[in-house]
Amino acid sequence: MYTKEWFKGKRVTVMGLGLHGGGLGIAKWLLRAGARLTVTDLKSSHDLKQSVASLNKEYVVLKKRVSRAVKTWRPKYVLGRHVEGDFKTAELVIRNPAVRRNNKYLMLAQQRRIPVETEAALFLLLCPFPVTAITGTKGKSTTTALLGEIAKQYDARTVIGGNIRISPFDALDRLLRLAARRVGRPVPVILELSSWQLEGLEQHRFSPHIGVVTNVLEDHLNTYSGLDEYARAKSLIIAYQTTDDWAILNLADKRVAALGAKIRPSHSSFAGQRFPFSHQQIFRGSGCFVRQGKIIILDHGQERELLPLSALRLSGEHNVSNVLAACAAAYVMGIPIRTIAAVVRCFRGIEGRMQEIATIRGVKYINDTTATMPDASVAAMKAFSAGQKTKRVILIAGGAQKSLRYQAWAKAAKKYTKAMVLLEGTETPTLERELQRVGYSGEVWLANSMRKAVLLAAGLADRGEVVLLSPACSSFGLFINEFDRGERFVRAVKNLK
Repeated sequence: MYTKEWFKGKRVTVMGLGLHGGGLGIAKWLLRAGARLTVTDLKSSHDLKQSVASLNKEYVVLKKRVSRAVKTWRPKYVLGRHVEGDFKTAELVIRNPAVRRNNKYLMLAQQRRIPVETEAALFLLLCPFPVTAITGTKGKSTTTALLGEIAKQYDARTVIGGNIRISPFDALDRLLRLAARRVGRPVPVILELSSWQLEGLEQHRFSPHIGVVTNVLEDHLNTYSGLDEYARAKSLIIAYQTTDDWAILNLADKRVAALGAKIRPSHSSFAGQRFPFSHQQIFRGSGCFVRQGKIIILDHGQERELLPLSALRLSGEHNVSNVLAACAAAYVMGIPIRTIAAVVRCFRGIEGRMQEIATIRGVKYINDTTATMPDASVAAMKAFSAGQKTKRVILIAGGAQKSLRYQAWAKAAKKYTKAMVLLEGTETPTLERELQRVGYSGEVWLANSMRKAVLLAAGLADRGEVVLLSPACSSFGLFINEFDRGERFVRAVKNLK
């Protein structure tokens, strides 16, 4: 349907510019493609000043290129509000993943048969090479980063983007040029996709060539009607695959194993070939699993040993699952076993995911800000208590509401943590109630800033213990987003020195 030439002179409305490149990447590309661009966002020009400045700079650079064959149009900004006319007169609307499908302005466009697309869906339709995409409630960023490192070691042209705050549109023109030359093997393209980003695929009945699902846990139930609807959105990553495609699924997760069995997207096939992974070999046929402390690839009856678990530099059982997912996907992509194993041995994880920041006076400080749900926080508590006879974790948690359940989280906190500092937020009273119900005996303090939370936690911690930021909640309220929360934690820890 779409080619780059299609956008020349077209009136395109981008709904949601965002603070961290949410719509910036595609907005820049639309300018380069010659679109007549309108950017609208409920945030003010002050809030969006960095994103606006970056887009304006792109316009200035393009205007200076006299040799350009495509006319460049100055972007129009409508900030702090939305205007109906920008949706009624557009020829295409791009919605930010944070904008829900039933938004009244999007409905206005659809009533006039104006197409509404997401950045992820539009990229997949324009990308000239097969795409490997990763989704899951937790682990998708770590899996994407590890798979990206493996692929880059194999092919330096590899493109990584999506929900990891890198727009794939930054690389699209390069990919189109490479495809036009028809030289060499296909360029590896790896995307992390959230459930909201995947929603845009259904109208095109299209799924990536390789779809990886790490897990489906309770999350985002404040925006989905229930877990079934949430799982349905995740299933779109494999729902429209053909027999030439691959589904890399965590069969240890019952909801992942059942994708496509309950609520199916319309006209879905789920026809992709399966190459599952799990901690144990609980499947027949080919896949990736662990046996006797070693990661094994099984392909049509032939076993190949990748590396021992003792060689991993990542903490926690959940990270073993992430490694298995990345190894399985890399193998299906055709990357040699020796390359996969070499990169996995060196991989230390990514920012904000059980990331060790410093050791100060014998106390370790860990940034796990991306633990925005109870299960992720429980995994972190377990990881830093493994093999310890005494409770040694001082947990910083709390934040904004996501309509999740915290009973299991409170029980884990009682088992693994010595004390706790709770950040102010709409969900924090729920955490307090659950801690009281399980009879939590550690000290519990409240903090209205990250600086105060870190100071309190440092005062509670003794040598050999761990201060762990693993909030189990969203960040909104005290912080712009989870990354802002993590950055403030890092600054507060560094100030302790």
